[in-house]
Amino acid sequence: MENCIFCKIIDGKAPGFILDENEQVIVFLSKENHPLIVPKKHIPDIYSLDNELGAEIMKESVKIAKAVKQGLKCDGVYVTQANEPAAGQDVFHYHMHIYPRWNDGRELESDDESRKQTSEEIKSVLYPANNQ
Repeated sequence: MENCIFCKIIDGKAPGFILDENEQVIVFLSKENHPLIVPKKHIPDIYSLDNELGAEIMKESVKIAKAVKQGLKCDGVYVTQANEPAAGQDVFHYHMHIYPRWNDGRELESDDESRKQTSEEIKSVLYPANNQ
């Protein structure tokens, strides 16, 4: 889609802190500094998602949740996904959020330096061979 920010990130026409990707799915940090799992094909919402791609998104979500837990040393993760404005969807390209959570209520900063650090910490778990 021409005006979709996620499509622009996928196409390399907008910057993004990309954590992981495969043929069907890309993972990048949100502006708020938590991972988003996004299909590369523009799909507006869960109602338009087929079972195969839904399974691939879920598989990637598990992988990223584990990397967030280990890389950010958080106490848990909160996974969410919204459809339509009534549910809080504000980017109309399907995406799943993986929020790190700490028992002390701590939250990540969302400036570019903090996002860079978050990206590096998660990628150190996803790609341990690159850390030597």
